[in-house]
Amino acid sequence: MSLIEIKSVNKSFGSLEVLKNISFNIEKNTIVGILGPNGSGKSTLMRIISGLIKTWKGDICFYGDSIRLNNSYLHSTGFLIEDPAFYEHLTAIENLNLLARLSKTPAWRINQALKRVDLDKSLNKKVSQFSYGMKQRLGIAQAILNDADILFLDEPNNGLDPNGMIQMNKTITNLNKLGKTICISTHILEDVKELCSHIIILKDGELILDNSIENLLMNTKKYVIKSKNSKNVESALSKIKNLKIIEKTDKKIVINSSLKIQEIIQLIPHDVDIFSINKEPDIENLFL
Repeated sequence: MSLIEIKSVNKSFGSLEVLKNISFNIEKNTIVGILGPNGSGKSTLMRIISGLIKTWKGDICFYGDSIRLNNSYLHSTGFLIEDPAFYEHLTAIENLNLLARLSKTPAWRINQALKRVDLDKSLNKKVSQFSYGMKQRLGIAQAILNDADILFLDEPNNGLDPNGMIQMNKTITNLNKLGKTICISTHILEDVKELCSHIIILKDGELILDNSIENLLMNTKKYVIKSKNSKNVESALSKIKNLKIIEKTDKKIVINSSLKIQEIIQLIPHDVDIFSINKEPDIENLFL
């Protein structure tokens, strides 16, 4: 049984169809990325799942039971939808203490949640002194106060600087290692490639891809080669059959090839400094 089953979900605002017969499953202990350009319907879907949108067609099941009938659903899930709101004049631990009292959550879970999002050293710091990325992670701490089975994070990296993104991705990965199932919506391809075990792609309200990263990597011919000087790599590979250079920068070359990774490595001279060679799922064209 899947943890979450999305079954033929449809949503319209007036005459505008935002979601069109969306169906997919979320398996336990996975990180699922709902990917799509702005206007694809991913945020609307997240709002339906979180109960912020009340009227829609279809069904969503949690452990096999419809969330329309399952009153315990929201007690077993955590959400970060839009920017989290806190009392800026209070500290992190004071904000979470208020929420814990309202939800009758044991107080010991507050420190546990702050530690899991790497804010345990800032628990007595006022939220007004937090960076935007720290506020986002405090929002996740709020979402896991109830020890949720699954977390839904809507654009968690949106608006973060590079360091904030690194910290957020570390938090998401660590929570997954602790057994949390995580579903993120994003329009950032790199988020999905780095974090997710499964990809859902929406476009114009329709589901156009539902697949695992593992399957996508097995079928891809796209490789990313990072090096000290990509010109040397380009020179070594430019005349090779069954290999096409499709993108290049000073430090990176992207190729399309039916060769195996070991065969590509052998084509590059030993005196050329290579940082990494990785397969990459070829999903960019689905956005066109």
